[in-house]
Amino acid sequence: MAPGLLRNPWTWAIAALVPLVLFPRIDIGVSALFFDATTRSFPFRVHPLGEFARKTLPIFLFAAAGLIGLAGAVSLLLRRPVAGIRPPMALLVVASLALGPGLVVNMILKDNWGRARPSTITEFNAGYQPDRRYTPALAMSDQCEDNCSFPSGHAALGFWTVSLALLAPPGRRRAAMAAAFAFGAAMGLVRIAQGGHFISDVAFSGVIVVGISMGLYRLIRPDHRSAAQKNSHSEAVDAP
Repeated sequence: MAPGLLRNPWTWAIAALVPLVLFPRIDIGVSALFFDATTRSFPFRVHPLGEFARKTLPIFLFAAAGLIGLAGAVSLLLRRPVAGIRPPMALLVVASLALGPGLVVNMILKDNWGRARPSTITEFNAGYQPDRRYTPALAMSDQCEDNCSFPSGHAALGFWTVSLALLAPPGRRRAAMAAAFAFGAAMGLVRIAQGGHFISDVAFSGVIVVGISMGLYRLIRPDHRSAAQKNSHSEAVDAP
């Protein structure tokens, strides 16, 4: 693996997004893999595993964020870590969720971009009237009123786990990041298979949320400890 790719993760982002922007019909081709032309439907739309990922899994993720936020608040009051969580760590997790999947993806983009979902466009219409028109990811449209296809909210929530991976010990961080990327991609794949999103919706969600999480990580510096904290830790270790 080229060292430059490891040092500059945005290389991966460009590599993922450029083909989808230059060749937007990739969206149609990928979604077609999960479409049953006989029944004019996306069969995985009603699969129990798909519905678990769509409806139930987000609840666990929100609960995890809430518990981490609570631990951070208690840690702030007690002035010591709670369950290994310090206030800056909790701030990173909660802020990444609020700004990434919450504000940018769902409130700003999904409710205003106007991109129709795969299951509603002419190529895959599953009973919606009238047919909606496919539009490329970066083209604002009037084919959807709210809670639209671009970008994917579920994929954004999956990629938000990168903020958790960034808190892993340095020796395990790369593996944790890989697992978080895989989880986000899996969440996105489920929604593609259900006809809820295009592959470009998933890719842009990943870039947006991971970018916000990494930016907040550098701003908040959750691994940084003040001199007072370090001295306190040293005194505790040296105490008889």
